[in-house]
Amino acid sequence: MEANIWQLLVRAFVIIIVIGGVYNLWRTAKTYGGIVGNGLRWLGLGMILFSLESLDRVLGNLSFISPLSGGANADLFHNIILLLGLLFSGIGFSKFTKIQ
Repeated sequence: MEANIWQLLVRAFVIIIVIGGVYNLWRTAKTYGGIVGNGLRWLGLGMILFSLESLDRVLGNLSFISPLSGGANADLFHNIILLLGLLFSGIGFSKFTKIQ
């Protein structure tokens, strides 16, 4: 029972951090505007996914991805998050190549 409370608390903190990060990212990207803002937005989303992935691996027993996957496919979900992070970061860097 006590482990469930800690997992719930960790999940709540992660959700709060992700929402705050995305909100701050959108405001910053809107400030820059144009191609730079668009590139920052995509790059920032990739960085948020990388952060989530590394945080989940560090937490071990308090992981927030393993319970979602049922434990059996946790590695698959970790790899999907990493690939999405790489994809979003790649899109962000490709937006920066259009700056003249």
